[in-house]
Amino acid sequence: MKKTIIAILLSLFVCNTSFAAVATGYKYGKGPLKLTRGMVDILEYYFSGGKKGKWAKKQKQPWKPGFIVITSDGSGYSMYRHPLSVSNPDNTHYVGKARQKCKKKYGKECFVFANAYRIVWDNGSDKKRRILKKKEIMAGKTLQILQELGFYGDSVAQTTTQTTTPKKVEKKKKKIKKESKKKMNDDIVQQLKDLKELYDSGALTEKEYKKAKKKLLN
Repeated sequence: MKKTIIAILLSLFVCNTSFAAVATGYKYGKGPLKLTRGMVDILEYYFSGGKKGKWAKKQKQPWKPGFIVITSDGSGYSMYRHPLSVSNPDNTHYVGKARQKCKKKYGKECFVFANAYRIVWDNGSDKKRRILKKKEIMAGKTLQILQELGFYGDSVAQTTTQTTTPKKVEKKKKKIKKESKKKMNDDIVQQLKDLKELYDSGALTEKEYKKAKKKLLN
């Protein structure tokens, strides 16, 4: 009985040690950050272990979020998934590898956005709220939380004062419409890139990839 308890404690220590290698505090993001809709979908996939959101599917091997790095414009990323159990932990600097991969692919500096279920990118929002709860994630509230924290949402003002002339109002409406259309097109392009990356990583089958791509283009 004593040997069994010791074995359990050792296995717990190994898992925690391997995860501690991720939680280094190295190159955490800081400052304002606005995520694209495509990135929000990726984050929901990441936080839920692939079980919720647009890219959700049945996972052959269950996993939990390890960490994810994101470009400063909120459009590109690289992430590592963490197995539920670890038998051979190592000291590889995965954060550094992820940042290099992200920069090589998008041509921009990338910083740690989340470590496990904790958003470490400091944009001045409530630190306690930046720790996501599993029950909220599985209830589909990831988007809502990101909006509350100021990481997602339309920053274009759509209100006018009484002194604004009808001509200026119409001009502003056209500008907003044009910006919204551009943002929508940019989001579609980014979602196609994210979709291809999920397919290349094996998260999606060829059939699922083609179906999702067709849906986006239509």
